[in-house]
Amino acid sequence: MRIAVVTTWYPSSADGVEGVFVQRHVEALRRGHDVSVLHLASRPAAAQPGVRRLVLDRRSPRSVAAALAAVRDAARGADVLHTHVFSTLLLVPPAGPWRPDVPWLHSEHWSGVSDPASAGPLWRGLAGARRVLDRPDAVTAVSRYLADAVVPFRRDRTCHVVPNVVPAPATPAPPPAGPVLRLLAVGNLRPVKDPLLAVGVLAELRRRGVDARLRWVGAGPLEAAVRDRAAQLGVSGVLELLGRRAPAEFAGEWAACDVFLLPSRHETFCVAGAEALAAGRPAVLGARGGARDFAGPGVHLVAERTPAAFADAVQRAAAERLPPERIAGPVRERFSPAAVAAALDAVLATLPTRR
Repeated sequence: MRIAVVTTWYPSSADGVEGVFVQRHVEALRRGHDVSVLHLASRPAAAQPGVRRLVLDRRSPRSVAAALAAVRDAARGADVLHTHVFSTLLLVPPAGPWRPDVPWLHSEHWSGVSDPASAGPLWRGLAGARRVLDRPDAVTAVSRYLADAVVPFRRDRTCHVVPNVVPAPATPAPPPAGPVLRLLAVGNLRPVKDPLLAVGVLAELRRRGVDARLRWVGAGPLEAAVRDRAAQLGVSGVLELLGRRAPAEFAGEWAACDVFLLPSRHETFCVAGAEALAAGRPAVLGARGGARDFAGPGVHLVAERTPAAFADAVQRAAAERLPPERIAGPVRERFSPAAVAAALDAVLATLPTRR
């Protein structure tokens, strides 16, 4: 099958992290299909090999028209149009009365669909625009939490759950030896990830006499606030902010940690938490959102948003000493490229024939 993927999020030379989960869906589909990718990007940069990259200026009618023409061209040569991410759905295919002549599948990843408040006050006022989720022939979401938010905007009240691909090492490494409790977090330094709470958890563990250290992969607007809070709580020396890194650049962090900590206020899926589990590390996560889909060995979901509650969960996770293979097994099986490709194939089989 020829599948034309159109997305506003995709890795590039300018940002190797943006939309990496879309890229993993594409690579899974390529196991059995001929997949082309049109990346409607926000800024110039070199595209990934085999990807057409077109800069889209949302303020320019000419740029939007060019993007729509590119989408039409992509759909014209395909058996299925597959859009990813709400911003793609909103900006391009619905721009006018045009609909593709081929079946249209949309895959949703964005937290603004399930939690409009997380995208800021402007989006809260425009969240009714989610009704465009009814335009595609079928919609998938990466978690049941996100799918439940999509369903009210679909006349057929359906949204298929197709999870993210979660990369995994061939064999989970044993945890590091020694008395230090090494914590790892991966995520943007934004309010939704609640890095300030993570600093409080680190301080609480230290107060309890635990020699805990935290390394955080990610960057964002709260970086200065995080550093200030760490100084106030006396944990600056045991907190390392590693900045924004592509997955390949921090691959060694999984084996070097004892427990993964990410006290997010909500998550559409929580790729980083699932990656920690696939690497054989227990994960302490906020209880609201997509992480409920992979609850199992090594997963500690915390509803009470206090440093004490998360510190309790970290200590429980560390004390369990589960074998890495037991933690990794369920996640590796469910979120492998083959499993995700099979889930996407099942949805593709439900699409109508060419119009």
